[in-house]
Amino acid sequence: MDKKLLTIFPYYKNPEGQYFPIIPLRLGYQKRNIDSSALIDSGASISIFRVDVAEHLGIVVEKGEEIYLGGVGGRIKGYIHKLELEIAGNKFLCPIVFSYEYLVSLNLLGRAEFFKRHRIIFEENKRFLKLES
Repeated sequence: MDKKLLTIFPYYKNPEGQYFPIIPLRLGYQKRNIDSSALIDSGASISIFRVDVAEHLGIVVEKGEEIYLGGVGGRIKGYIHKLELEIAGNKFLCPIVFSYEYLVSLNLLGRAEFFKRHRIIFEENKRFLKLES
């Protein structure tokens, strides 16, 4: 039987006193790495990160596969790239969209690949999440 690793992440508290399930992670692309963080978003089918993350990793955003994403805020054009993610010691390839039209300050960690590889338990009342990998 495989032994699962359980990691507990306290929710991040913003200056307005609101709490969010934001976790630290490391992204890797062609021997470059960057430490970042992302909001776990069970409503997002794919992860979307700010363009400055791509620039730090030396990614040419427009060389990815073009995609249009729709949501509550409307529709945006982005480009899919496969990056190595490391979360709680677990490394895996994950599709990530970069978009010049994504102007939110938070990176979003969506369902594609991430949710397949982890059991995620949101403890809203206790303001933390459990991640089993």
